[in-house]
Order: sequence, then structure tokens, then C-alpha cells
Amino acid sequence: MSPEERANAYDAVCARCGGPVPAGTGVLRHGARGWDVHHREHAPAPGPPPAGDHPGWHRRHLLSLDIASTGNDPARDRITAAAVRGSDGAGRDWVLDRGSDVPGTHTGSGVAPHPAPAPPAQALEELAALLAGHLASHELLVVWYAPHVLATLHAELLRHGLAPLAARLPDGVVAPVCDPLVLDRHADRYRPGGRPLPVVAEWYGVPHERPGDPASDARAALGVAEAVAASYPAVARLSRPALHTEQILWYAEQTARHPDAPAWPFDPVDPVGA
Repeated sequence: MSPEERANAYDAVCARCGGPVPAGTGVLRHGARGWDVHHREHAPAPGPPPAGDHPGWHRRHLLSLDIASTGNDPARDRITAAAVRGSDGAGRDWVLDRGSDVPGTHTGSGVAPHPAPAPPAQALEELAALLAGHLASHELLVVWYAPHVLATLHAELLRHGLAPLAARLPDGVVAPVCDPLVLDRHADRYRPGGRPLPVVAEWYGVPHERPGDPASDARAALGVAEAVAASYPAVARLSRPALHTEQILWYAEQTARHPDAPAWPFDPVDPVGA
């Protein structure tokens, strides 16, 4: 049995043929109303529950953010590129001109050679203004693993003497945020295997042409968020404020065994280094 398959713990009947399936001999698959049991030879390919046509936040205007950075320490590392993609098809990209003294600026990141590199302060100000305008409209900002992306952006804005996102918003809170990684772990918590974005995108049938490229990652994260909501009506029916609040709780449960995990959606950190 492959890592994607789970056996039935109790006697059941096959969802395809109706025949008996003794405990431990069949496989479970997502069905329209929960888990279905199948004979192994009758089981469809593993995948998420069928997408529904129900209403929800996934049908509203979503904006997805992703960055490329020099490392994984939000206080020390620098943003080298950023991209936003909207559910309306709009998008914008930035490449930050870091100079030769910052490693990993353009090579090996998958970042396309356009647009032309811009001064970091200019690019960060444009990015922050766009994000703040979207959040001020109370629409969801999609961010794959928000604790890293938002903390890095926060530190970078401070490093360049720019106002952080929270200071640009009327209530001083960076919300509502939608983290597809948190959503997927909550919706299908027992699925085995790792959950990097390329793997999760493939699971939901979301195209992801260039992993590591902020534009491709932002587009894939947006697609995963929409797919999770389409497959799980209980997630989709949450209001945007409720979704943000629930993710704080879900993430706390998911990281309970990792006491050093950063808070969700992010811990504001002060920049280290010039």
C-alpha cells in the first residue's frame, strides 16, 4: 500500500461495486460526503474531495504574495524578489537591486529577468502600498507559510526606514490572511508525506511551472487556497475574519510539538544588519 493510502479499520462495503470489504483489506478515498471504502482494485487515484460549487471566500477577490530571499532568517536575510498575483488575473513583480555584495540576488532563484532591478526601498514601498491597500479593503491576502514571508517583509521595511504593513492599516493589524499550508494541514491532517508547495499543488491539480519563482509560487498558492475551499465547504463557509482567527488556532495545534515555531500569521522582528 502506497504512503497515500489508508486501510479501512472496520468492515465496510465498496463504494464502487457494493461488495463487502473486510477490515484492513480495502483502501480509503475522499468522497463527496467524507471517506469512502473501496476494494483495492476499484479504488480511484488518490486525491482531494471533489470540488463543489458552493459559495465562500474563495470566490471573492484574493491577492497572493510570495518572495525570494537570501535565507530563512527573517531578521537577517534580504528579499531579492517579490510577486503578487490576484484572482482577477492581475499581477505585479519586483526584482530588488541588491548589488554584488548580497548572495543569491538573481542566480539560482528561478526569477525571470524582468522587470528591471529596482532600488530595494522603492520596490519595498511599492509592494507594501499595494498589500496595505488590499488588506484595508478587508479582502484576504494569500501567503504560503505566512510566518516567514510576512516577518521577512516586516524586517525589510524597517531596515529601509519604511512603515511596516501594520502601521499602514487602520486598525494596525495585518489581517485577514489566508495561509494555504495551514488550510491544507487542517483540512486533510492525516495525509502522509511532506507538504512543500509543489507537492500540495500537485495534490490539488494546481499548475506550478517554476517552483522557487515568486510569481509561480504566488499563483500556485492562490490556486491551492481556492482548491482547498472548493473541496472543503466547512472551510469555505467561514467569514474572512473567522478564517483568519481559526488559522491562528489551527496553526497552534499543528505546531504544538514545535515550541520554537513562530507565531501565525507572523512575529514582528527587528532587522539585524545594515
